[in-house]
Amino acid sequence: MRRFLALLTLILLAACQPDPVAVQQAPTVIPFPTMTPGRTLRGELPTVVALSLDGSNLANPATAVALANQPTATPNYAVCPPAASPVIAALPATGREITDEIARFLSAGGSPAALETALRDEWGLLDDTGTIRSDMDLTGEGTPDVILTYRVPGEGGSLLVLGCAAGRYITLYQVDTPTTPQIIHSGELNANGTPEILFSSEECGGEDECQFRTQLVTWQPTDGRFTSLLNGAILSQNLPEIGDFDEDRVIEIIIRMTSTGTPSTGPLRTGVTIYDWNGTNYARSITQLDPPRFMIQVVRQADSDLARGNTQAAIATYELALRDDSLGNWFNDDQTVLRSYVLYRLLTAYAFTEHEDLLPAFQSIQQNYPDPLNAPIYAQMSNTFWNALQVTGNLRSACIEVQNLVNTQPSAINLLTRYGGSGPMYTAESLCPF
Repeated sequence: MRRFLALLTLILLAACQPDPVAVQQAPTVIPFPTMTPGRTLRGELPTVVALSLDGSNLANPATAVALANQPTATPNYAVCPPAASPVIAALPATGREITDEIARFLSAGGSPAALETALRDEWGLLDDTGTIRSDMDLTGEGTPDVILTYRVPGEGGSLLVLGCAAGRYITLYQVDTPTTPQIIHSGELNANGTPEILFSSEECGGEDECQFRTQLVTWQPTDGRFTSLLNGAILSQNLPEIGDFDEDRVIEIIIRMTSTGTPSTGPLRTGVTIYDWNGTNYARSITQLDPPRFMIQVVRQADSDLARGNTQAAIATYELALRDDSLGNWFNDDQTVLRSYVLYRLLTAYAFTEHEDLLPAFQSIQQNYPDPLNAPIYAQMSNTFWNALQVTGNLRSACIEVQNLVNTQPSAINLLTRYGGSGPMYTAESLCPF
């Protein structure tokens, strides 16, 4: 009984004691180490109030580098200068100074229309192909950009694109050209939502050696600059055209080859080449050539087939060169020179393929050129090849004899390379390659 009363007393006393005060302790700060692969961190990180840029209070110094290289504000490309009536300076002396003055004039509030008047009437830089346009937003910023093509005295020409940035005009793209560039198209070409500029300029290396150099550029928002949509400039004798050649809503670049050649180029094949969009850039899609007009063009095709080892195709093309009377002569003596050359080529090709017309081919050469002393060089090569083949029965030995003759008779090569700079090269070995 006494034990029960004592226990009850202790319980009552404990119930009357005040609650103990909880001790508030700060959480343990665990230093943040450099990264260790596979390590797990536990604990509370202290709140960072301020970081020094020298990295003295940072566990990772790279953080200080990032803090010291904060990005600057992006210029507002939608803000253009307010309209005003500035006076353009006198014509500058260099192309770079002309660009700077154009940008200054527009930045001072001058309108593109006033600039066009100044460049045409005061500076005299807008010829037949020079132009100024301000009706297209090339960069997608919401304001029209200014596109100019003009003559640069003593330097050639220039294509210049300027856009608004933070209340002034800056150069977005510029290319210098030998002559005043001509804009073929500005706007959508490949249906990707971004306009393009297709332009061309003529460059001349001498008399009858002029060609057009065509370029295609577009604005790349991710790069913040204009980039080319061609692997390289397109060189052509004629100014390019555009059109939806295959009706797929994508505009193709069309190069028409209409020149039959000049004394410097030699005979040229006419036809058309199409450049089409492949999803990344514009590339040559197809070249369709018209039938050859000159005998030398057919002969060159046969020579090319033979050089590639396609002897059967070469034989068929050589035979075509002999029987097609519609083929014209580039030089007046083509009927004599090229005919004897084709007969020689057929003789060697027939020997290589063991063709049944080998003997008739040699007999035809003998009939056409009965006088060996006055025969064309290629008839002499035919006789040399045939005689050596009869003695040795070996094509290689026969060709070595022909090559020795060619090395002593430069006309064997010169008569083939006189057709302009666009033709192939010939050697003694290529004239008898077996």
